[in-house]
Amino acid sequence: MVTDFSAIALLTMPIQSATMSVYALLPMPVSPPSWLRPLFWGLTGVSFCAIELVVRKYFGHKYKAIALSMGITALIMVLGFSWVLMVVRFKWQVLYWMGLSTVSVIWLRPMFIQSKRAIAVPDATEAKTLSSILPGEVGRVLYEGSSWLAQCDVRDLAIAANQKVYVLRCEGNTLIVIPQQLFHS
Repeated sequence: MVTDFSAIALLTMPIQSATMSVYALLPMPVSPPSWLRPLFWGLTGVSFCAIELVVRKYFGHKYKAIALSMGITALIMVLGFSWVLMVVRFKWQVLYWMGLSTVSVIWLRPMFIQSKRAIAVPDATEAKTLSSILPGEVGRVLYEGSSWLAQCDVRDLAIAANQKVYVLRCEGNTLIVIPQQLFHS
């Protein structure tokens, strides 16, 4: 007795054998066209760069340049390694891209983001030297009730102890000062 399932199997067997013979004639397994992978990475790169605009607008500076660095690494994969993209398997491409993105987020991103933790020193405020500041050397000044490291803005000028100086700016934890005599001479 022939059931409906076996009748369907008998009808589809010639079609299956015909398609199997076509695949058997191909020299390699069927895969997507070779231009599809670089196109994918190009669209991924452009998409992440566009996402950076939205992230910066709505989330502020906390996530600044993360999506941008991921997009740039995807574009680097297209521009620099497009010939490799046609040979290397897709899962290895994704792992390589993730590695490049991680490296760029961890090490390159901090170089492009400016820290807002710098100490703002008002222009030309007064301080008093606690020790002498030799030319090109660092000394100490009393500024707003605290002792600070200080260096003269004019590198070949010495400032004696107990002199009135003006603070021009702060570089790290060192104040850049100028003696009062330069203003009155």
